[in-house]
Amino acid sequence: MALNYIHLCIIVLVIDSIEHFIVPSIAFSEDYEVEFLSVIFRHGDRTPEELYPNDPNVGYIDSTSFGHLTNLGKVRAYKLGTEIRRLYDDFLGETYVPSMIKARSTDYDRTKMSLMIVLSALYPPKGKQIWNPTLNWQPIPISYVPRSKDFLTAINSCPLYLEELIRVQNSEEVINQVENYRPLMMNLTDWTGKPINSSIEMLLLYHTLMSESSMGLELPKWTENIFPSGPLLDATILRLKILNYNIKLRRLFSGFLLKNIIESMNGIANKTIQDGRKIHLFSAHDTNIASFLISLNVFEPHVPEYTSAVIVELLRNKHKEYFVGIRYYLGSSPTVKVFHVPECDMNPCPLKKFIHFMGNMMPINDDALCSH
Repeated sequence: MALNYIHLCIIVLVIDSIEHFIVPSIAFSEDYEVEFLSVIFRHGDRTPEELYPNDPNVGYIDSTSFGHLTNLGKVRAYKLGTEIRRLYDDFLGETYVPSMIKARSTDYDRTKMSLMIVLSALYPPKGKQIWNPTLNWQPIPISYVPRSKDFLTAINSCPLYLEELIRVQNSEEVINQVENYRPLMMNLTDWTGKPINSSIEMLLLYHTLMSESSMGLELPKWTENIFPSGPLLDATILRLKILNYNIKLRRLFSGFLLKNIIESMNGIANKTIQDGRKIHLFSAHDTNIASFLISLNVFEPHVPEYTSAVIVELLRNKHKEYFVGIRYYLGSSPTVKVFHVPECDMNPCPLKKFIHFMGNMMPINDDALCSH
């Protein structure tokens, strides 16, 4: 399967489901073959993780179902799987082969379920793999690490990260930025009946409203000028930036994941990895998506939507040279954006240059970095 990169002002996605697909982006005349894929995505739509005292939907949402995948979230997760299948159909092949795919989730039910659903869309059973003629599904294993030990995708498992985050949050610079939202926080406290005094509390409220909106629930009138766009969105984006405020925080947040991806790409390019792997899937959260994009220096201020996905492609040209392409599936629509890593003078970016540019984002010693 070949990718033709053609210079266009507007990104358009054209798919030929039989032969190949062409994705216009900043370009070259060369064709690129996909060699390996890493996909980091946010779980599907979910119920709120918490409600506020004045929430009009108290009583409608059972507290036992907080933070769980909704039916719409399941539909969107399945759609993500079909989109990945459409984009990379020839490369992935029709038949599921265990050595070709690794699937990892954070230790949350909604991310595990989303990953299972994506896999069901990505690899429905074919031929001899059909074990139930009335069920177009086959089991595909996923893995996860308990939250307390997950350095790859869970920031709260790294004490050194939390220590640095507290230092950053207590800096005069960040305090002043958050204080700009003091009038909003005072209003939110009155409207919600809950003390709102920090950027994390504004982010959590944004996600409560986001999940209720996704469920089709009625939002209070006071939300109209602050959500989904407006000052509450701005405050939530500020929180995402605070979580990745300096190189140390970025390295500890998304560096382990970036290192994992680069080691796979480099190993395949150098032929030190020849186990047949084709795709790695990571089911995670909006904070993971934002942190990864910030580390790549391609983040455009927004809150990643449910099932949004960063796709990192290892590509090879006809001269057997390796490159890295970055794509972003928006989740809320079937739009796929192509990102150009700013530090690289080419797109896609030569693998060696990409590794060089990302060098300061990758942890050297995983255990030492998170042992404090």
